[in-house]
Amino acid sequence: MKTAADILTASYLNKSDIRKLFGVGQREAVKIYDLAFQLDKEQLGINQIYDYKVRITSVCKVTGIPLSVLHKQNEHGNTQKEPVGAGSK
Repeated sequence: MKTAADILTASYLNKSDIRKLFGVGQREAVKIYDLAFQLDKEQLGINQIYDYKVRITSVCKVTGIPLSVLHKQNEHGNTQKEPVGAGSK
């Protein structure tokens, strides 16, 4: 089973990784994935490597959460206590 640290070291994420990293349900993970896939498709075109994974940077753009913030939360153990982005609003 992948941990948040394992997911953050990957360059590409699938829907399950998105669910675990952000603590969202299947429907939300699919929305994030689909938007990130479109972004990859626009930016990479025929050079897109996977048709079942998206770049972690595209996921960060879609969610509005910088990759550096995800790494900091993981370093401080916040991703194990509560999902990323689930803090106070």
